[in-house]
Amino acid sequence: MSHKKYILPIFLLYTITSTMFLVFFAALYYHNAKEDIFKKTAKDMRSFANEIEFMLKVNGGTNEILNLQSEYEINLFDLRAKEFIVKSFDKPKFNDRFYSDENFMYYSSDIHTRRRAINLILDIRTQNPMEQLNELKIKITIISLFVLLFISVIAYFIVKLSYLPLLRQIKTLNNFITDTTHEINTPLSVILMSVEMFEKNPQKYLENIKIASKTLSNLYNDLALNLKSEPNQLKNINVKDVVLESVKIFEMSATNKNIKFNLNLEDIKLNSDQIKLKKIIDNLISNAVKYSFKDKTIDISLNAKNFQITNYGETIKKENLSKIYDKFRRFDTQNGGFGIGLSLVKRYCDELGFDISCQSDSNKTEFSVKFNK
Repeated sequence: MSHKKYILPIFLLYTITSTMFLVFFAALYYHNAKEDIFKKTAKDMRSFANEIEFMLKVNGGTNEILNLQSEYEINLFDLRAKEFIVKSFDKPKFNDRFYSDENFMYYSSDIHTRRRAINLILDIRTQNPMEQLNELKIKITIISLFVLLFISVIAYFIVKLSYLPLLRQIKTLNNFITDTTHEINTPLSVILMSVEMFEKNPQKYLENIKIASKTLSNLYNDLALNLKSEPNQLKNINVKDVVLESVKIFEMSATNKNIKFNLNLEDIKLNSDQIKLKKIIDNLISNAVKYSFKDKTIDISLNAKNFQITNYGETIKKENLSKIYDKFRRFDTQNGGFGIGLSLVKRYCDELGFDISCQSDSNKTEFSVKFNK
């Protein structure tokens, strides 16, 4: 199943929400910038009006104003004479000092002296700063598009990098559930069949029931132990006895594949956790039997320094050697299992202070557990 249909909705959600925030802040920036432009234009008009008022009060005449070159249009209305001294435009009706429409901005002011020697109304008009606003809109739009493109690219990689590991975990769990049903179904089928056939050969089918029951028990123990972590219960253990007991448990499975055990065991006493040590040895022997070719031997050695087990089967690829201890990781789907045995072995080795290593080459795989003092 393609992961794209999972990534796309998350990517769209991230992009749409980011776009909404981007539009909000772009609109807020435009609003503030627009106010600043209008304030600056109003300030410039007021400064120009003050300049004209100063010229009138100093010179007392309008000749200089008539010859004044400026970007502003002006009206000067003489209140005493009731006539325009200068008229450049028709003024719309407004009450405030400032007024603006779609095309122009207006400023109106009274100019007079104390003795009313000068008593004028000054109106100033200039182009509405729409050109600046349009340039601002274009600038904000272009920057927003680049930011949106950048956000989309970053969003894609963030979603992909964060979601794919989760997708792999979901796939792994799905495989785990499938494997679980298969692994449990096999011994259950053996038990049910043996019960039905029991009367024909009680000894044979009783042995089958024992083996299948033991298999179910081991599967349950592996699952249960992976769900909890217990503190070490240290005591003096004869490791050779633990190895022999484990070999005896898996002898039946080995015999079915015509596999023989080649043992080279020393009497070794170790202060350790018996349950965890036994699970380490059980899982390593179980794996050796499971992944060994038929008609081969499994070499097991034990000394004061380490425990080693060697089987002859499919070579583990070099790129997979560092991943064999990952929980639910399986590289061979033909031989069953949950992919939790070696993860449990690695965890218990770490908890007990052991070092575990694996070498695989030319259809020979060797696991070594070093007992650190």
